[in-house]
Amino acid sequence: MAGLTASGIGSGLDISSLISQLMTIEQQPLTALSTKEASYQAKLSAFGQLKSVLSTLQSAAETLTDAAKFTATKASVASDAPFSATSSASATAGSYSVEVLALAKEQRVATSASTEFTPGAGDLTITFGKVTGGVFAAGSEAAKTLSFAGGSLEEFRDAINGGNLGVTASVINNGTVKQLVIKGNATGAEQAFEITGTTGLSVDPTASGVSTDPVYSLASAQDAQLDVDGIVVSRSSNTVDDVIDGVTLTLNKQDVGNASTLTITDDRSGATTAINAFVSAYNNLNTTIKSLTAYNATTQTAASLNGDSTARSIQSQLRTMLGNAISGLGGAQRLSDIGVSFTSTGTLEVNSTKLSAALADPELDVGAFFAGSGTVDGFATLLSERIDGYIASDGMIAGRTDGINTSIKSIDSQRERLNARLTLIEARYTAQFTALDTLISGYTLTSDYLTQQLANLPGAANSNN
Repeated sequence: MAGLTASGIGSGLDISSLISQLMTIEQQPLTALSTKEASYQAKLSAFGQLKSVLSTLQSAAETLTDAAKFTATKASVASDAPFSATSSASATAGSYSVEVLALAKEQRVATSASTEFTPGAGDLTITFGKVTGGVFAAGSEAAKTLSFAGGSLEEFRDAINGGNLGVTASVINNGTVKQLVIKGNATGAEQAFEITGTTGLSVDPTASGVSTDPVYSLASAQDAQLDVDGIVVSRSSNTVDDVIDGVTLTLNKQDVGNASTLTITDDRSGATTAINAFVSAYNNLNTTIKSLTAYNATTQTAASLNGDSTARSIQSQLRTMLGNAISGLGGAQRLSDIGVSFTSTGTLEVNSTKLSAALADPELDVGAFFAGSGTVDGFATLLSERIDGYIASDGMIAGRTDGINTSIKSIDSQRERLNARLTLIEARYTAQFTALDTLISGYTLTSDYLTQQLANLPGAANSNN
């Protein structure tokens, strides 16, 4: 608004106060625009809340599209067992006797513990293979050669580690001398290695204990061995995933003569948790919509989306969908078949006993109900697609909020025009009251002059007496 210039000195009028009161009246349309804008902003915020809880419900539904949740298994072993185990959906419920006869190991060798080895300049060649009956046979992998220019034990170690030879070297100070330790990077009987060359270092994988060269064996390369229900199997790794279908065993220690029991059971906890999370997400949505569309008769206060058809339409469509049957799957057809049903207040509740029974019943095939089967989409997929129609960038809520944003932009334009008009009105009031002040000031001066002149007329004093 323009600054006021009229002071009212000549007339005695409080022109500033008069103009301020008049402008308060003139600004009422501006206040109305602000109130309307606040209402639109509240609707935008409300639709943001609605979109958020719908997104949460969609995420909960998408979790249920994972059919593996409904066929999961659980592997259990005693806490003191020499192995641990995990199982996948392809595992069959049952129990197994497992005995760890030997762990898979990598070959490890070390230089002399009493005489420090000094590497010479030359080539070092490593050949991998297998020791059978005391005889080393090279494998199909080509030998690897390192050329060393000579240097310290540490430089020799670094050269080996940088040579991509399939082994790792380290230097350990035993208190008397430094020892070079070399170990294979992989376990298994076929990962034995032979070292030859002209650096002064040679390794015979068939030797055990102290050898005739400056290197002795710390451990020989060997396979893991385990007895599963009386069948002995060997594997090159301590992680074994191809002996019992769907089960991965991790061997931790050798325990000959002590078999441990491995138990595989059906595990529906993941499915139960996901279904309960879905029910909770729907109930949260239901509560949010009720709050956003409420009307308080006592305070006569309406919530942001009271009377808005979008929220109510979404609530009605989802409730109908959650009660409908899905055909073509052969098992469960609706949520109520698996123990999930509506209450009298419109929320969902879970009958845990019925749900547990349904998850264990292959004829109901709860996994197919949620995730679908073949070309038939399941409940969770259909619900996720329906929600996408609400919250996608071109969905129902976006269409509504786009319209609200357009209305807010229109208010901004109206406000600009109204502010410009109010500036002109204030300037007009200022000019008018300034002119009035000047006019009254002139009348006052004239009145004072006439009073003086009349007082000076002859006889004026006698007439005053």
